Amino acid sequence: MKLSDNKLGGAFTVEQNRRRYILLFVSYITSAIMLVLGIRHFLSEDSALQFILFGCSAAFVFNALWFHRSNQLERACLIEATLVASFVVGLVYHGGFEQTALYWVFPFPPIIFGLLGARRGIVINLLLVFALFLVLHGPNVGQAVYRDAESSRFIASLLTLIIASLINEHFRERSHHSMDMLQRTKAHEANTDALTQLANRRFVDQELPQYLNDQPELFFPMTLVLADLDHFKHINDSFGHPEGDNVLRQIAALFRRKLRSPDIACRIGGEEFLLILPKTSLADAVKVADKIRATIAQQRFIPAHSDLVITCSFGVVEIGTESDFAKGLQQADTLLYQAKAEGRNLVRS
Repeated sequence: MKLSDNKLGGAFTVEQNRRRYILLFVSYITSAIMLVLGIRHFLSEDSALQFILFGCSAAFVFNALWFHRSNQLERACLIEATLVASFVVGLVYHGGFEQTALYWVFPFPPIIFGLLGARRGIVINLLLVFALFLVLHGPNVGQAVYRDAESSRFIASLLTLIIASLINEHFRERSHHSMDMLQRTKAHEANTDALTQLANRRFVDQELPQYLNDQPELFFPMTLVLADLDHFKHINDSFGHPEGDNVLRQIAALFRRKLRSPDIACRIGGEEFLLILPKTSLADAVKVADKIRATIAQQRFIPAHSDLVITCSFGVVEIGTESDFAKGLQQADTLLYQAKAEGRNLVRS
């Protein structure tokens, strides 16, 4: 089963949290600065500057509030980057207070990369440079007039900053990706049985309860199938542990073939397995368990000893909530040993 880490309790990953903090910082701090500057120039006759400052301040705040309500980080970051670019172009077009607009541009290209990442960030930044170039060197249609030398040096400096920011963001993303893959590998290894490559007891005890609690709609009603190979100690004693390990690997492969993609097969003991069947009724789970039981009894796992029949006993329980899991597992264990006591190679529910 594929479980979405990003949706666990609405939680964000480290990378998403980084972008979230940038988004909220830019929204609130930038809007506060614009608001203060707008109030400072409130009594001036420059209504256009007031409109830019007050309008952008309100837009940044509304975007932050919308993000808090919707939790749509990708869209909020894209809106934020668009607002930043629009504010920069509008401010440079106007000229700002005493023609100081160009000085306010330089903090924003790195912010755009922080919000959008390297690929989308370079697109927005290059569009920003193109728009600013048209404002500074294009036809005069009412925009502020800057000295030619000042405009040229500004564009060159801005491009240098964008390239440096792009390099930094590119290698930061590569480093983050490598660390993320390492963490995922470690987590996978910690939750995976080395012999069978099935989920292990640690996954059942520590990871699964969180998934059940945070994503119940993916699981419940759910059926637990506890399976135990009959007389497995005899196989190890008679044919050796390597042959016993080979049998366990074949059993695990059989589970993977017989189960659906949403189902989870776990090895929780030496020869004991737990099959987790989401959105499955007790009656359907019993049918699945009985088919697996019959297949195991028919299959010859040790070719050199074709007369050897290996069987498996099953206990099956349906549960409705995460709080029922521990009790359901105990009930499945009781039913499993009932199947053992009644002759083995049985399914009890």
